[in-house]
Amino acid sequence: MSNRTFLENVGKPFSANAIGSARAWEVRHLHNSPDIPPLIYVIETDMAQQFLLGRGVSGRPKFNMIRYIAKSFTELFLEQLNGKELSQYIILRGAYPFDLQYAFGNVPPYHRLLLPTGFIKLQRVLNQKGTDWEIHAENFIGKYHGDIWLIPDTAIASGSTIAYFLRQAFNHHLPKRVYVITACGSLEGIRRIYQECLKKNVEFIPVFSQCIFEVSKLGNLPELPLTDLSVVSPGSITTSEFYEKAFRRYQGTRMCCVGDIGESLENPYQYSIHTLWEMKILGMDPKKEDWSVWTVDVQEKCFQKTVREFNPLLAEYFKGIWE
Repeated sequence: MSNRTFLENVGKPFSANAIGSARAWEVRHLHNSPDIPPLIYVIETDMAQQFLLGRGVSGRPKFNMIRYIAKSFTELFLEQLNGKELSQYIILRGAYPFDLQYAFGNVPPYHRLLLPTGFIKLQRVLNQKGTDWEIHAENFIGKYHGDIWLIPDTAIASGSTIAYFLRQAFNHHLPKRVYVITACGSLEGIRRIYQECLKKNVEFIPVFSQCIFEVSKLGNLPELPLTDLSVVSPGSITTSEFYEKAFRRYQGTRMCCVGDIGESLENPYQYSIHTLWEMKILGMDPKKEDWSVWTVDVQEKCFQKTVREFNPLLAEYFKGIWE
């Protein structure tokens, strides 16, 4: 642990909201690398910690967590955004819980008007090597305008979808500044997005929540390559206190903190089974897990039956908590 970089080593407190439940860290010239934006913010909140530690949470509870994290961004960055011509762009479907409309609901003039929003649907597939995503189709509803673009996204691993969107959008309009706000984002993804902004001399400010993640080089589940975001990964940067919490919570393994976001919201049963599968692969002890905080009741007979049908060996691994 002594060789890790912590947020306390590279950042300094930037601001806190009125009741102190959220604060922002300012990170400048991280690693002195030219391919990393010179300014990065990390927002630290109790809800962000619950989100990243709540791998068993799904459905409506997870949706509400994401919405609350989005609200924290508005509270901390209102002064920077006040009086600016803003536009929000949401890449569907993964980003829709992070819609900033609710967060801006009490902020003039958006207490009377909707925050201008564009919606983007991208179709992406894995390349032949299975190492990266390729964009195959795009649909856009809205218009490109505004001095400041806000791009909220729940999880950013490779950054390929946002980079693709900006590459196309900059042909129509160039903003002065782009904020990318994420509840669970990687430095690798931010690097890719930053390159598109550099080409057009657009200021780029990434805003992370709780942790700057390193993407695992090898995915925990074979169907999900290059998408695992673990606090325990050696390149992930967070506070020393939260690192200790995550290390204990995930039993020292490189468990992904979020899994498949879309699946967690829309198919909690399948998401929970995949989470169990990942726990088995990583060798986590089922008896050390707090099953009471899971949204899906894993003790239900129908859930156990579904697990057995999915993978008999997986059911065998967890039979100790079902007996």
